[in-house]
Amino acid sequence: MVSKIRHGLRILRSTFRETVKRHTRSPKWAKLEKEFVKHNPLCAACGAELRIQVHHIQPYHLHPELELEPKNLIQLCMGPNECHFLLGHGASWKAYSPSIVSLAHSARNDPVKLKKTQEKAKKTRKLE
Repeated sequence: MVSKIRHGLRILRSTFRETVKRHTRSPKWAKLEKEFVKHNPLCAACGAELRIQVHHIQPYHLHPELELEPKNLIQLCMGPNECHFLLGHGASWKAYSPSIVSLAHSARNDPVKLKKTQEKAKKTRKLE
């Protein structure tokens, strides 16, 4: 029960963050994000189809020049596995995972190890 409440709160926080981004990013961001998800409809880490979000590999706040660079994007979900939060941010919205591509690849190739990969993301995260 508690985990469902936590998940719900994380989804609310994530939805709020995504809404704010739409108003603070380049006017071209919304179109790029929509196209990226259209061509990459599955979570890169777990293969989920629900609540797909676009995550910057090199963080936007550190590399704003890469905001619209498709090679700097990866699709992660906020479904039951919360890959965007747990892998992309190492379980803290104030952090990022510098090795998100390899973490997602590890999780996707061996879903049984998803929990271990999430723990690794926590240990290797960097605060923003």
